Amino acid sequence: MGKKTVAVAAITAATLMLGACSSGTAPDESSENPGADLRAGEAYDPRAFEGESINLLLIEHPFVESLRPLIPAFEEETGIKVNLEVLNEQQGFDKLQADLSAGVGNYDLFMTDPLHNWQYSAAGWIEPLDGYVGNDAITMPGYNLDDFAPGVLNAGRWNRELLSGLGEGSLWALPINFESYNLTYRPSLLEAAGVEAPETYEDVLSVTKKLAPALSGNDYPIVTRFDKYWDLTYLTFGSMAEAYGVHLLDDEGKIDIASDASIEATELFIDIVKAGSPEDASAFTWYEVLQGMASGRFALALNEADLFAATYENPEESEISDDVAYAMIPEGPEGRAASAWIWQLSMAAASAEKGAAWTFLQWLTSADVLLQTHLAGNMNPVRLSAWDDPELAALVDTWGAEPGQYREVLEGTAEIAAINFPPHPELTRALDRWAEAIQQTFFDGKAKENLEAAAADIERILLP
Repeated sequence: MGKKTVAVAAITAATLMLGACSSGTAPDESSENPGADLRAGEAYDPRAFEGESINLLLIEHPFVESLRPLIPAFEEETGIKVNLEVLNEQQGFDKLQADLSAGVGNYDLFMTDPLHNWQYSAAGWIEPLDGYVGNDAITMPGYNLDDFAPGVLNAGRWNRELLSGLGEGSLWALPINFESYNLTYRPSLLEAAGVEAPETYEDVLSVTKKLAPALSGNDYPIVTRFDKYWDLTYLTFGSMAEAYGVHLLDDEGKIDIASDASIEATELFIDIVKAGSPEDASAFTWYEVLQGMASGRFALALNEADLFAATYENPEESEISDDVAYAMIPEGPEGRAASAWIWQLSMAAASAEKGAAWTFLQWLTSADVLLQTHLAGNMNPVRLSAWDDPELAALVDTWGAEPGQYREVLEGTAEIAAINFPPHPELTRALDRWAEAIQQTFFDGKAKENLEAAAADIERILLP
């Protein structure tokens, strides 16, 4: 394995920044330590909860397909039955919200993320996991929490202080993959149009306009997600906004999304979409981006998940496996910025089968099982030891227009990837409102008015 592959993990561990702003008030941490006394004094036994069953809610994602074939082995090893439900992102989060808020406990474990867990943990809907991890009677020998990239693991910690304390306090989730954002492109199409991969967002617009005459029919220059949903402002456009010096809160803790820089970034983003995307681009989610790019319909994918490479490089799932390349996320006036995203699994506080649920959760997030999912397309790894596997390293090193290109971009992105928003239970609602203003501007062109109206609404949401 090359030294640079190891460096990817090391950089991710050292530089995944955890945002923090001014503090507020929140519920006090419980003095209890759930899971710490479960099967106290007994030896670890994978069949300790034999005969029980758990319900697992997952979001449609490459991770799911990498996990499915492994579940029968878990069931055979433990005697625990796993009932799996998979929904698309919005439907899954809506259904989970209803279950958690009602305290029903239909789902023992579920796929989540720091953003949603700020709401779930503040409300007391999910189980803190420190007691489970530290209990040798229910956690397999050699589980090794220290093997997780520290920044990725600590994104699951929060002390429940509003707008502060990320990376501190209880552990509310365990990570299953890490992603950031890059520029993916088709080298053959750019070469045919006589253009190079863009370095800046202004370049993106220029390249998009030059590609347009060279493409016809159902093929288009560029694709990016643009749905009226929080992931637009948290991840993809959010990365661009950071590169323009735009922050949700300014240094004084005031909402800052209607600044001149924000208006400039919004108008340029919309110009890019209008110059090179289909008419229905305003409804695109990450799924349309992934499938559209893999089908060969687009020349560029702007600020989309780097883990999509596992699909793009697979000839069984992609029409572009022999014609795909990766570059760093474009640069803005304030340099390059990339959001960070961590998919996690959490346990419902209302679960009636917590022992069985933990047995599955620690099995799934063990080094051996996670490695199996990574080799089957669940990128990027969250355990440092995964990068020591020669098969995984060899696989990743083949990705891109030349050997090592994907790894090099991943390494560079890891240096700048960050969670750029402060923790707050209502952040999804605030970011939905910001996304609504951007999409409204797509149709009416009134960026200043729309962003000012959204800023006023967000202030009422986050700063009552």
